[in-house]
Amino acid sequence: MSGRLEGKVVVVTGAAGGLGLTCCRMFVAEGARVVLADMNADELERCRADVGGSLAVVVDVTSESDASMLVSRTVEALGSLDAIVVAAGLHQTTQIDAIETDEWDRVQAVNVRGAFVVSRAALREMIVRERGSVVMLGSIAGQVGGVQSGAGYATSKAAVIGMTKALARYAGPHGVRVNCVNPGFIESGMGLEKTPDEREKTIAATPLGRAGTAEEVAEAILWLASDASSFVTGAQLDVNGGLLMA
Repeated sequence: MSGRLEGKVVVVTGAAGGLGLTCCRMFVAEGARVVLADMNADELERCRADVGGSLAVVVDVTSESDASMLVSRTVEALGSLDAIVVAAGLHQTTQIDAIETDEWDRVQAVNVRGAFVVSRAALREMIVRERGSVVMLGSIAGQVGGVQSGAGYATSKAAVIGMTKALARYAGPHGVRVNCVNPGFIESGMGLEKTPDEREKTIAATPLGRAGTAEEVAEAILWLASDASSFVTGAQLDVNGGLLMA
């Protein structure tokens, strides 16, 4: 590894599994001091020890007070907040004619409200320092209406993509960048929920002819979190093997 995040303090929500945990492992290897944040208290400390993270914080991302606590604990313990990866999310496949409003509301609460309150808490700290990077997690589902993902999930990720642009416009004059990564079919986390038939059809429609990996998505996130992307904000970075070409 080349130390692309050497000395940086990076927070990752949704850190106890899937893509979030892959990001944590990669960021530590690149020299970052990583704060792992997740609701899963049982797994969180084990994951922190496994990847060599600096701090583990149990957080409900839908809670404003938890989001503020996450930022304040990070700064108190490590002295700064250079980047945050908003990876916590709920996947959902129920189609529009079958989804109950409680399920719909829960998906929006975690994926949209959660992204908003966590990002806002981070931005308040970053804007004072006039530097920082926020990386949101969208999805190809938010760009095409879901297909195999449910309407609630697709709607939530479309909202995250729009939120990225709004926050980038707000934070840019203060030296803070906000960007979004949109994964396609990834052999990790939510991608493992696909049936064999869905998997076969998706790969057949992907020009590169395979699923992506969590590491490939994490590389894109790392680039946006690092100073290498210092003139990039309000952008969507698609990591989908060509499944969608905007």
